[in-house]
Amino acid sequence: MKKTNWTKYYDKPYKTASFTRRITGRELVGAIKKHFGSTQGMSLTEIGGANSAFLELLLQELKPSEYAIIDSNATGLEKTRERIQPQDNVQLLQKDILTGAFDRQTSDLVLSVGLIEHFDQKGTQKAIQAHFEILKPGGYAVITFPTPTFLYRISRFISQKLGLWIFHDERPLMITEVLETAQNYGRLLEYKIIWPIFFTQGLAVFKKNI
Repeated sequence: MKKTNWTKYYDKPYKTASFTRRITGRELVGAIKKHFGSTQGMSLTEIGGANSAFLELLLQELKPSEYAIIDSNATGLEKTRERIQPQDNVQLLQKDILTGAFDRQTSDLVLSVGLIEHFDQKGTQKAIQAHFEILKPGGYAVITFPTPTFLYRISRFISQKLGLWIFHDERPLMITEVLETAQNYGRLLEYKIIWPIFFTQGLAVFKKNI
């Protein structure tokens, strides 16, 4: 299967990105605050967060004491570097989530937005597992992923017919597949579908086992 060209994407994001990011960002922050409570001073890791669409929003709304962004794409990480200030205390780590060695159990919150669907089934399992390896016991994982509703399927079909689709390795997931791995490490607190963005996303919140 043809791979998504992330360098090209970071240089020129998908046409609907600005619209969908606002909606997804609100849902992310709402879910985190709902389950986490007070977020000020927490440690946060965003996996697959190169040129994060939510960097400024998460810094402003959550006020983490530490914010680590892990991604394998140098171009996206450099674009992130251009956006951060020393007082933000953002650490950028260029590593492959499937093969990299990570600091274990260091974060109160680990999140990813549109990451785990870009692998085959085994890769998706490894990516989900990585969230919990980085989390402290009792910490929270927030994972979003496209899910194959009728709205997603028709939106993607139209985009492909128009030659606009660039996420060639995107594999929309059912929550059942995500749970097969995640339930080994934590408990599902909430699952919802973000409908207004057309390319519907599942949003799952887990609490890591103690």
